Amino acid sequence: MERLRVFISSTQTDLQLERDAAEAAILDLGHECLRAETHDAPGVSPEVACRDLATHCDIYIGIFGGRYGYVVPSLGCSVTQMEYQAAREADPRKVLIYVRESEDVQDDQARFLKEVQDFSDGYFRHQRFAEATELAEQIRRDIITWTSQRAREASAMEVEIRALRDKVAHQSRVMRVYGIPEDLT
Repeated sequence: MERLRVFISSTQTDLQLERDAAEAAILDLGHECLRAETHDAPGVSPEVACRDLATHCDIYIGIFGGRYGYVVPSLGCSVTQMEYQAAREADPRKVLIYVRESEDVQDDQARFLKEVQDFSDGYFRHQRFAEATELAEQIRRDIITWTSQRAREASAMEVEIRALRDKVAHQSRVMRVYGIPEDLT
């Protein structure tokens, strides 16, 4: 199986244990873990590097707690929200969301979490986790489920492609039998 590029997005100072546990789970599954604080991106701004990681990863893991994080003045939102939006824009199906239990949630974070978890437009998630080990297990299960779903979809698409090839070959034979020039197709 090809190694997936999995990006961890969260505030860093308050969720360091969770980031480490997530990375361990990702590496245990044999995938590449992308973290902004360990990423080499010479010659670009932190904003460009973080947006690039979120856009070009195979799976985006959003780990959210009670802190909203650093607000980028030119964007009017936190780095974590910017990364979430970039990942969702690139491919909404690659986004996996995890929320830590927290009694003290900043107002901006509460608004952001409401958007992320919206019943119609947000993302399904596990119940809130309390411990980093619980988060790691949720991530392991979800990555396995995600890759299984993509494998089933790819297999189904291959069956459809074979059926279309057979149909085209049949049409080509029919055209030859009836003397229809192939340049009309």
